[in-house]
Amino acid sequence: MNKEEIFAMEPGKELNIRVAEDIMGHKVVMDEIFGDMEIYIDDNNDSVYSPLQPYSEDISAAQIVVAKMTKQGHSNATFLKEDSRPEVICRAALLTALQEREENSKKQRKSKLRIVD
Repeated sequence: MNKEEIFAMEPGKELNIRVAEDIMGHKVVMDEIFGDMEIYIDDNNDSVYSPLQPYSEDISAAQIVVAKMTKQGHSNATFLKEDSRPEVICRAALLTALQEREENSKKQRKSKLRIVD
C-alpha cells in the first residue's frame, strides 16, 4: 500500500481492516455467522475474537488507534488525540506505519553493504 492508496481510502470496512491488521497487529477473518472478526492474543496469552472495530467511523475506536501508536513510541500520535475525525486518525496511523516500513527497508538494504579490501 502506498500514500496515494491510503489517502484514497474512504471510512468503512476496508480502512477498518487495514488499521486492524497494520496498526493493531490483529488478523481479520470473515465469519459466516458473526461477520468480520478481529483475532488477537491478549495479555494472558489467550486468543481473542471480537467484531471488527469501526476505527475509521467511530472516534472512541479511533482513540484506541492513538493509544496503540503512543504505546509503540510514535511521538506524532499525541497530536492525533485532539482530532475528532476518526478517518483522519486512521490515515495518519497508516501513513506513519508506511513511513516506518520504508525506513526499516532502507536500513536493511544499507546494512547489506560491506567494504571489501
